Amino acid sequence: MMVDRFIIYSLLIVVLCSCKDNNQEKDGNKEDINTNPEISSSVTEIDQNSNKNRFILMSDIGHDPDDEQQLVHLLMYSNKFDLEGLIAVTGRYFRPNPKDTVKVLMPELFHYYIDGYKKVYSNLQLHEKGWKTPEYLHSIVASGQEGNGMKDVGAGKTSEGAKLIVEAVLKDDDRPIFVLSNGGMNTLAQALFDLRNNHQKEKLKTLVSKLRVYDNSGQDESGAWICHEFPDLFYIRATHQNKSFGGPSNANLGPHIWHPYEYTPFGQHQWFKENLQTNHGKLGALYPDRKVDDTFHFIGGGGTIPWLVLVNPALSDISEPSWGGWGGRYSANKLPNPPSGFSIVEADEQPYLPYKAYSDGNTIIDTWTNPDDGKIYADEYTAGWRWRKAIWSDFKARIDWCVHPFSKANHRPVAVLNGDTSNQIVKAKYNYNEEVILDATGSTDPDGDNLSYKWWIYPEAGKKPYNKPLKIKNDTNIKTSFKIPMEAATKELHVILEVFDNNSIVPLVDYRRLVIIVTNY
Repeated sequence: MMVDRFIIYSLLIVVLCSCKDNNQEKDGNKEDINTNPEISSSVTEIDQNSNKNRFILMSDIGHDPDDEQQLVHLLMYSNKFDLEGLIAVTGRYFRPNPKDTVKVLMPELFHYYIDGYKKVYSNLQLHEKGWKTPEYLHSIVASGQEGNGMKDVGAGKTSEGAKLIVEAVLKDDDRPIFVLSNGGMNTLAQALFDLRNNHQKEKLKTLVSKLRVYDNSGQDESGAWICHEFPDLFYIRATHQNKSFGGPSNANLGPHIWHPYEYTPFGQHQWFKENLQTNHGKLGALYPDRKVDDTFHFIGGGGTIPWLVLVNPALSDISEPSWGGWGGRYSANKLPNPPSGFSIVEADEQPYLPYKAYSDGNTIIDTWTNPDDGKIYADEYTAGWRWRKAIWSDFKARIDWCVHPFSKANHRPVAVLNGDTSNQIVKAKYNYNEEVILDATGSTDPDGDNLSYKWWIYPEAGKKPYNKPLKIKNDTNIKTSFKIPMEAATKELHVILEVFDNNSIVPLVDYRRLVIIVTNY
């Protein structure tokens, strides 16, 4: 009998403690989580499997506030891709010069921001599906090589970050892996070193073919080594468009879309203070200022634009760098020896010449007229700037999801192209002089907003771009058409459909791309 009583008392204590813990957790999250149960029938569906890209982020987080800004932004889109790694790496700040920098990895910052994400996780689920649990995100944090550059790559030097990359490549999953470094590349170099040591040539070729690498500015010489040693590897090195989220510099901020605030880096920060940092829950409050030595620097630094290629699968393809989109537009073919964006790194790259990589710069020029003020842009940053307003508006809308119920926030419309609802890029073959029918009938909005439409042809896009302006008549109609000119024979035409919602919170846009291969019959 006494044993039975002891068991009963023990169970009661467990239940009471559990209730207390649950209540404490709920109370602690009151400011961040809206508990309105209006919910699940409104939650926006997103594709859960093949439509998502795999993604590993490497970052020298803790050495410039931009890496932390980018991480908050990334977490707010983390249901749009399969995030498989968050790796703290070295970078240019780990070189002997500059001397006044702390040369240690800081993976704990990933955990810090994931804890902020945890505070808003429940509310995010009111708006879309597919969010990774905070526990899962904590589990994929790792440290990469502790030393800088190629001197810390070799036998017996494998880091946890390098192991994580190797395991992702060996995983039984044929989808490509987007590997972005907002820091140095030597952790990826170590992973490739290990793969080459442990696999036969043909097997290695198959494994390496899974990777889609993006090098943000060439922050150590390891990128040159990688491209020299693995010439077939898909590798982008960007030194211009990667900085077009808010820059590329304090003196050149690009299109002014942060009204009513002034056209300065401080004005950008005021916009972010209003729309992210204030009254947007714990994660928004953690978004840091990019302020160094009392000077505000342009928002976002160089690492946000690259991973945005992942969030619009009906607009962009991570295997097609010349197509363009939120993640920028790059060369159709690899270019010889694209240099680091930092002069202090260039000398270290010399032993690994020659190498090739997809790149940007003065050979990759979009021409775009800003519809808000009529200003024409045509330089090496325009391929990023042309999407800026949509990118900032989308981020503003999503950060609202941290605190508001579905009915008090805005969500993207859903664009349909010629009856296709797949949320994928559509490819078609036409002959010159043929008429192309374009129809957005069936496009919807989850909030019931009125929709408007814009059809346009991206003349610079593709491996065989048309490279001439080609206007679509009645380009704001739900249904229109155009005739392919004879001069487009053997070229590509990239037709972009933009579907906008008319929402007072912030208007949003969804995309579809039609890639037309023009024959010459």
